[in-house]
Amino acid sequence: MLSNTCKYALRSIIYIGIKSTPERLVNVRTIATELKVPMQFLSKILQVFVRKGILTSVKGPAGGFRFSKDPFKVTLFEVVEIVDGTDLFESCIVGTRPCNSVDEAHKKCPVHDEYSSIRQEIVSFFKKETIGSIVNNFESKEKLFLEL
Repeated sequence: MLSNTCKYALRSIIYIGIKSTPERLVNVRTIATELKVPMQFLSKILQVFVRKGILTSVKGPAGGFRFSKDPFKVTLFEVVEIVDGTDLFESCIVGTRPCNSVDEAHKKCPVHDEYSSIRQEIVSFFKKETIGSIVNNFESKEKLFLEL
């Protein structure tokens, strides 16, 4: 459903949310190594989020990335929209055209009625779930795991 680029972006942004603080940046080389993502490719992906105002980047030996926007205000939908666009949330599951048309000129796809409610749940989830909540859930599970 998501492109590899989008998966890299999500994993990287979550990693930055876990590892960075307002005082501590996370180096792109560290992110790339830890997540096994090509560094040059990752750098280009993260710069898109800098231009969108979600991340801040600082160049130089002590440089790296951190959030400039509150991670609790960055939704999964926003990340997917930036990287992949909204096709996932609008396109027909068996074709490539938007699957919201009901007039005769644009007939619905064969699974439209069954998939429509599922798509609405997916959109709702992606718009509700934030990077901040994912980071919190990950951190608490990681802490719980370390205590076992």
